[in-house]
Order: sequence, then structure tokens, then C-alpha cells
Amino acid sequence: MEKTLTQVYQTLEKLVGLHRQLLDTVRMERDALVQADKKGVEEAVRAKQAIIEAVRMCESERLKKVGELALLWKKPLRDLTLPLIIIAIQGEDPRAAEQLRGAYNALTILIQRITDQNNDNRAFVEKSLEHVHAMKRNVLGESVPKSNTYTQQGQKSNPVNGARLISKEA
Repeated sequence: MEKTLTQVYQTLEKLVGLHRQLLDTVRMERDALVQADKKGVEEAVRAKQAIIEAVRMCESERLKKVGELALLWKKPLRDLTLPLIIIAIQGEDPRAAEQLRGAYNALTILIQRITDQNNDNRAFVEKSLEHVHAMKRNVLGESVPKSNTYTQQGQKSNPVNGARLISKEA
């Protein structure tokens, strides 16, 4: 059992490292977005995808180890969440329980920071798109003559339909 708990802890440490990398990557993505660096954004997205795949594999490994604990303890896998494992071993192995608790807390904080940064990045992109659409409407709105404009004499002007021939060369 001690070996399995050590392996769970090592897997959690890998997850903490991967989540730190992911946090750095989403921050790098934000910098690239602010600088409108398309290549930097693409690199950040590729790096995020690779890290997320590594997190999935590591999480799968962790679940296998927790499954081994479930067999040893004769409990259903769904009942062995990390907080419950910590509580279960606290009396027998307080050092291991404290290590697991530290890794769990670090993961929780990192996941929250990553989520916040991703939401901030999404809001930044959405706000930028709103500005682009507003600028597009302004440009297109000014290039199309308005039918409700008036001449200097106060008469409603006739909108120009299509292209107009201004001069003709012979």
C-alpha cells in the first residue's frame, strides 16, 4: 500500500508540474494576444494542447494507482477521492497524508489560476472582436451614402445608386 501511495504522490507531483507549465503557457498566450502576435498565439495554443494531452495521460496513470488502492482497501473507486484518501491514511501515515494534501492544494490553486487566466484571455479576445466589428460597421457605414442626408439648400439628397461616371476621356 505504501508503494502505491508513493506512486500516487509522484503522479500528483507530475500533475502539479504540468499545471505550472500550463499556467505559464496561458500567460504567454495573453502576452501574444495583447501584442497581436499571431505566431505567438499559435505557438501557445500548440503548447497548451501538448500539455493538456500530457495531463490526460498523467491523470489516467493516477486513476490506475487509485484503482489499485481501491482493490487493496476493498472500496469502490468512486469513493476514493484524494481528500478521502488523505483522511483515510492520516492516522497511519501523517507524513504521506501531508504530502498528498500539499499536492492537492497546489493543484487546486493552479487549476483555479489557469481557469481565471483562460477566462481573462477569452474576455480579451471577445472585447477585441467587438472593437473590430464596430470599426467594420463604421467603415462600411461611411462608404455607403445615406438616404437621409440633406443638401446645403435643405433638400433631401438623392442617394447615388452604384458607380457614377465622373469624366470621360476621348
